[in-house]
Amino acid sequence: MIRCLTGKVLSISSNGIILEVLGIGFEIYCSREVFAWCNVGETITIITYLQISESGMCIYGFSDEQERELFLRITAIKGIGGKTGISVLNSLSAAEIIKGVIFSDTSVFTRVPGIGKKTAERMCFELKNHIPAEFLSQASNIPDALSTTQSNTLSTVSEALRSLGFNQGDINAAFGIVRAAFGDDFADLDEEKLIKAALKELQRK
Repeated sequence: MIRCLTGKVLSISSNGIILEVLGIGFEIYCSREVFAWCNVGETITIITYLQISESGMCIYGFSDEQERELFLRITAIKGIGGKTGISVLNSLSAAEIIKGVIFSDTSVFTRVPGIGKKTAERMCFELKNHIPAEFLSQASNIPDALSTTQSNTLSTVSEALRSLGFNQGDINAAFGIVRAAFGDDFADLDEEKLIKAALKELQRK
């Protein structure tokens, strides 16, 4: 089992990143949080999960153990595979997922491309029974956390860009480029500034 990888980011695409580890390039499908902080040329460590199925092998990358655990719980739901699982984490932060589950808010999950109301209802029901208790205990902190962190800004901008016809993978890649350009100031970007910067990168494609 490959639990984590440390290497240099060779490229960032709409699907994920290429991470060079000891001369080997690993293609890794990543969560939104990973896209937000990794930059081409930097050496990073990513929490990973290797999935082996009939269609082959895929490596999924996460910013921390909580994201990895949520991915495993999501993909344990019947009918939801790895690509859909990482799509959820491409569109939502871990805090947003937990908030949606706690309050049975299906609208959180229907924001994910390809997930309809019935699937969202099943996710809320099944995840509530399978997400670790320590994650659910964050309920009292989640609303405040979402209003004061960048996760809410990223979600709002992502939704606005998707409404313009851009896919989440390209949006995440644009966030990565903007993050590299702004450095530490990236965390201070408001919705208007972030959407303008991301649109500039998306229109280059």
